[in-house]
Amino acid sequence: MDFIRGSDDTGMDMDIDLELYRIFREVAKVGNISKAAEKLYVSQSAVSQAIMHLEKKIGGKLFDRSVRGVKLTVEGDVLFSHIDEAILLIENAEKKFTEMMELSSGSIKIGASDTICSIFLLPILEKFSIKHPDIRISVTNRTTQESIELLKRAAVDIAFVNLPIESDDSLYVTPVKTIHDCFVVGGKYEFLAEKTMNLSDLKKYPILTLEKASNSRKQMDKFLIENGIEIQPAIELGSLSLLSGFAKIGLGIAATIKEEAQDMLERHELHELKFYEELPKRHIGLVKVKNVNLSFATKAFVDEMS
Repeated sequence: MDFIRGSDDTGMDMDIDLELYRIFREVAKVGNISKAAEKLYVSQSAVSQAIMHLEKKIGGKLFDRSVRGVKLTVEGDVLFSHIDEAILLIENAEKKFTEMMELSSGSIKIGASDTICSIFLLPILEKFSIKHPDIRISVTNRTTQESIELLKRAAVDIAFVNLPIESDDSLYVTPVKTIHDCFVVGGKYEFLAEKTMNLSDLKKYPILTLEKASNSRKQMDKFLIENGIEIQPAIELGSLSLLSGFAKIGLGIAATIKEEAQDMLERHELHELKFYEELPKRHIGLVKVKNVNLSFATKAFVDEMS
């Protein structure tokens, strides 16, 4: 049973069942033991015994009895004012907990890059928001490493990142979507898409890449170096959509993710380059902290992704 810890005038500890206070509160509100029993769905004798037990435990009379019912003593009235407020807080807390459990309240804090938002998260967020309109969703736009740092500081509940990331025993990492690195061209460079190239041919042309802080950029650099190629980008940008736009007007070859450029590829505004070497597949990953329980809302969001 639930207990409230307190102390009597002598400083000795005492345990009082919270249910006794609930009964006391109801009797005080209606001023009648039998009416309180009806509202509480218990017997009149059970209510009387509960009041007697509480008075014995607390060390003083709480009610004056008469044929009309009961009336709070001066001390009982002071106790009631505090108990009423305390129980209201408890009831409101229980109500809030239930609302969160039933997904009629709650919040989700997500860390993710703008690319991940555009090629993966947006349709999932839209579907979840329609189904659970009372859940507040916030997305903090950061790079992979910054999102992980936010996660570790509990500034976000979950993070979606470009994999792979450095191994970390404090984190759970789950791949949720396969993505494909590619090189695209437009404008005066679209003729390059008509033939199959060697990766080394990239050094002959201006290359457009993400900034160095991006995990996608780091993985592409790593892949090229493993193939004996080191490039000096002509332009470094903060988003893949900008890279696609710059490539479209013929400013160079953009190192991007095929899923992000897909619409422009289908409209033939961009063209994907073909290589003898196979470009690696990568994944978007869901990251959460081990031994930390997700909120009801966040857990539902993760569950509904699958």
